[in-house]
Formats: sequence, structure tokens, C-alpha cells
Amino acid sequence: MTTAGVPRPVARVLWRVVVVVTAGLCALVSALPDPSRPVVVAAVVAVVAAMVSTLSGTPGWRPAGDATVALVAVAVLLAAALDDSDLRPVQVVLAGPLVLLLVTALDRGATAERGEVTVLRASAASRLATATAATGAAVLVSVTAAQQVVPSVTLVLVGLAAAVAAMVVATRAHRK
Repeated sequence: MTTAGVPRPVARVLWRVVVVVTAGLCALVSALPDPSRPVVVAAVVAVVAAMVSTLSGTPGWRPAGDATVALVAVAVLLAAALDDSDLRPVQVVLAGPLVLLLVTALDRGATAERGEVTVLRASAASRLATATAATGAAVLVSVTAAQQVVPSVTLVLVGLAAAVAAMVVATRAHRK
């Protein structure tokens, strides 16, 4: 049996690799250039959760994947809140599409694991526009958060969490 021309076992392995690599890249983007202990801990635990999600079978894929996304989001948010360098907006902008790719890879991996076929009703342009809008929201939030005005940490965290939530919603919007 094949999925989009790729044998199902190969598709499973490919999505698992994408999950771990993407989680690793999110962790790397979060930790650089000035790794602080909470960010590094959250990033390492996120990568471990990604590995657990890829090694677990069908029942464990979804909870471990949800934990991976949550931990990656925590690492990105902590890095944005604790890093006062000029690279903070770049971190968030780079992390946005990576989180979007992570959520998509986890979803596709779970679908491939269960042997399901996803029928997308929306056009490719519509799905791309939704993902672009979510990434644009992340860019807007990161640029706003990087302004020299002293924002409250709570406000910055809420804004960044909203951007991550928007990306998660964007990945689900193509199924409607």
C-alpha cells in the first residue's frame, strides 16, 4: 500500500525523521545565541518527547506529539522572554515555521501510523495562505515584542502563545 506514491512503511519513517529533526531545529533556534538553563532544559525535554513520539506505537503517538509541541512552544516562549539580544525577533520568526512544520509532521505521522488517507478539500493556495497568515502573525508578534518599550513579560508571553496557537489552528484549518 502506498501513500502519495511512497510505500506506507517508508512514509512512517520519513515523518518520524521529520518530527525529530524539526523538534531539534526548534530547540537549536530557541537555545541560540545565549542559552539559559530553563530554555535548554525545555528544549532537551522537547527533543526527548519527539523521540518518544516517534518510537511509540499508534496509541502513544498523539499524547507524546502533543507534549512535543507544548514543550517546543515553552522553549520558544522562554527564549523570547529571557533573551534580551537583538536576535530575539529572528528566533521567533525562525521558530514559527518550524513549529508549523512540527505540527504538520506529527499530524501526518499519526495519519500514516493509523493507515488513514487524508482527503484535502481546500486548494493548495488556500492552505498556503493560511500557513502564511499564521507565520505573518508570528512575525508581527515577534517584531512588536522586540520594540524598545519595556513590555510586561506576561503580555509578551501571551502574545507569543497566541502566535503559536494561531499556527496550530492554521494546520487544522485545511481540513475544514
